[in-house]
Amino acid sequence: MFGYVVPFKPELKIREYDLYKAYYCGLCREISKKSVLSKFMLTYDMTFLSLLLSSIYEKEREEIKKYFCPYKAKNIFSIDSNQYLKYAADMNIILSNRKLIDNYFDTNNPIYSFIANFIRAKQYTEIAKNKISKIDYYLKQLRNLEKHRCNNIDEIGNNFAEITSEILTINDDKYSKIMRQFGYNLGKWIYTIDAFDDLEKDIKYKNYNPILYRFNYKGENPKEFKLSIKDNMEFTLIKCLDEISKAFELLEFKRNRGIIENIVYIGLERKTKSIIEGGCKSEKSI
Repeated sequence: MFGYVVPFKPELKIREYDLYKAYYCGLCREISKKSVLSKFMLTYDMTFLSLLLSSIYEKEREEIKKYFCPYKAKNIFSIDSNQYLKYAADMNIILSNRKLIDNYFDTNNPIYSFIANFIRAKQYTEIAKNKISKIDYYLKQLRNLEKHRCNNIDEIGNNFAEITSEILTINDDKYSKIMRQFGYNLGKWIYTIDAFDDLEKDIKYKNYNPILYRFNYKGENPKEFKLSIKDNMEFTLIKCLDEISKAFELLEFKRNRGIIENIVYIGLERKTKSIIEGGCKSEKSI
């Protein structure tokens, strides 16, 4: 994931935003226990994962404790550890490691490979360990399509969507099919919006981007090219959001529905409009 799954802060109540920050800090602390350097690659997406799973499955209400944060050099409020926070921490580490490896393959810069050796944990939760082989399979398929300059953004995005579908589906229960649908369409949205967000950078550095091949880029002005495909891309992204909403409505929450609704219904839509209109990029830290 890339830092696009964020709340729209002006619409959150103060206590909701404080709880969201507590999840963010709790995830950071959990990652630090496993891999200190990995906490610098913490994203909002994994905060959303921990919040979503905890709010659906965790029986006990969150316990918030005060800790001293050496990174911020002040006291912070953090969610106490639970199995879903641990799982999200594992996923953050695993995906960060694979992202660095992917960067190495793309650039042949050994620094990425070197850093990847430190972005890993000695031990993962059982659920996370069972996900690694499938994540690696779809990443391999994704890399192969990129290598062959695939021009079908749906085909290539499908592999990333399968990864997020797999990550969000942790139980074989009444929610499993719903979570797969939710995760799949969220992944498709993330991959598509990230590709559109990176267009100008990829043109500048001659990087592969499926949108350039899908819409037959011929070296025209990057801003004019983005404008020419804007309606097509917006339609695809809004369609993803519609499917995400359909799945979301079928989920039942023990708590925190308001925060999660803010992210799903407002945050994702605002991020879509912002990037389609050429606004802010993905967000990395709170």
